[in-house]
Amino acid sequence: MESEKQMVEMNAEELKEYEAFKAKKAKKAAEEKKQEEIKNYKKLVDDIINETVPKARELNGVMNKMKNDVIDSFHTVIEMKEELYKGQKQLKTDRFTDSFTNSDGNARVTLGYYTNDNYDDTYTAGVDKVQQYIESLASDGNSRQLVDMVHTLLQERSKSGQLKAQNVLRLEKMANESGNSTFIEGMQIIRDAYKPIRTKQFVKVEVKNEKTNEWEPISLNISTC
Repeated sequence: MESEKQMVEMNAEELKEYEAFKAKKAKKAAEEKKQEEIKNYKKLVDDIINETVPKARELNGVMNKMKNDVIDSFHTVIEMKEELYKGQKQLKTDRFTDSFTNSDGNARVTLGYYTNDNYDDTYTAGVDKVQQYIESLASDGNSRQLVDMVHTLLQERSKSGQLKAQNVLRLEKMANESGNSTFIEGMQIIRDAYKPIRTKQFVKVEVKNEKTNEWEPISLNISTC
């Protein structure tokens, strides 16, 4: 049986109070709904994180195992390389990477360490020699340009706060081209003072693109997949 609608008469003051009551009730309902949605949102975030973390840990474990397996597999190969090429140009005693390419020339694996630039305390003697060479230059336009370039290369620093190794190579080239014994000697001192510090060990796997003939890395980093 349908309920009968009843008409209620209100004066202006009562109507105003009723409208205020309805507005307050609607506001409360909206707030409760929002809080419920926030609660559901937070639960969804928790559920996804709780699902993602174990997967990430599992993937990390697989990648670490793969990295260690590759390093262990190449251990004997590296020892053979050191024995076969000892004292030859193919093998530098201060190297930080070893690269191996298959016989077909289409796959390559590189193992090594990332490094931070570092120098021993004889480094300053080399810089003094380079500065001595700079001060000996005439002040014509060409010399001024060379001085500025050398100063820039000497002042640029890597993340570790040290002179960039790539700048040392550029300065060495400039020294050899100049033929100046003071400049050359200074750069030799700096080069000999270079004592890079090993940081993380890495494995890089690459394949050659048949169309472009360029090496393309197989990404082992989830952020680049």
